[in-house]
Amino acid sequence: MSLISLLIALAAERVMLSKYWHFNFYFARYLKFALGFVSKDEISKNLINITLLALIPALATYAVFSLVDNSLIEFVLSSLILIVCFGCRLSRQSYKNYLNAAMRGDEVAVTHHQMEIQQDQAEDVESYGQTLVWLNYQYYMAIMMVFIIFGAPGVVFYRLMVAIANNVAITDIDASVAEVNAAELNAVQPNADDSLSVNAETDPETDPAQEHELEQDPEQQSGNYLPTAAIEHARCFLFYFDFIPSRFAAFGYMLVGDFSKSSTLWLEGLLNYTMAPRKYLCQVAKTSEDCAVEEGDLIAEPTLLVRLAKRNVLLLLAATAFMTIAGVLS
Repeated sequence: MSLISLLIALAAERVMLSKYWHFNFYFARYLKFALGFVSKDEISKNLINITLLALIPALATYAVFSLVDNSLIEFVLSSLILIVCFGCRLSRQSYKNYLNAAMRGDEVAVTHHQMEIQQDQAEDVESYGQTLVWLNYQYYMAIMMVFIIFGAPGVVFYRLMVAIANNVAITDIDASVAEVNAAELNAVQPNADDSLSVNAETDPETDPAQEHELEQDPEQQSGNYLPTAAIEHARCFLFYFDFIPSRFAAFGYMLVGDFSKSSTLWLEGLLNYTMAPRKYLCQVAKTSEDCAVEEGDLIAEPTLLVRLAKRNVLLLLAATAFMTIAGVLS
């Protein structure tokens, strides 16, 4: 059932355009509800409070599954939760716009769309393609591994922590990003193989109801975001939580990429508790793929790494299928 739920969710999350199928729609409302009882400062006071903020919906999900004594209903609920939690439509659309701008030779638009994804996310020496690798991990690979081990409640908990760590705005998710991407919508769409997820279909035009992650701004942050302390607490938690899943994901990159080149780097950082999971995963991914491109080529490196990430997702699906056949997973 776990494998079928994953396959259904991966296929469906690209075509479910309504705002009701996007995680940030529910996250914004849950956060507004929570802030009606507890202040931002109290939530941000320590890591325990942040963890409880994410744990309450996860425990509620667990309670629902415990009360439901029907495998079919559990399967349907798990699939629906996965559809909602998978993916980041704004990042996917921004990446497609980046490719369109690069093919047109519009350097200003390329920089704009690159900053849409990399602002407040990329490491100092992280390339654009490596940032896409990390996004693929957070919004697909990690969620798949958490679902396999902890089920739907674990997915809810992890996705909430990621939303807090990535500083998602507490604004009405009905707000549209169509104005930002309006200049790109009529451009020729890039090859469908360059999408961020394993699904090879091309997205339709941007839906005004898609998830909305605003650029960080001091005035917006005071009213629409959790305080910086809350974000740092969530990132601190994910630093340790992602340690093991990122090693498994990096192992997958080693298998689907250049094993001989990346194996040394994978082993060197395997038990290095001081290296951030993001840095470790991105370095192994780039080493696993031959990213030697011509100077001025803005498309080759990100598309090569995105295709590598897609192969890694397929490898995880294949491993899940094998474990299901072997009886390890139900």
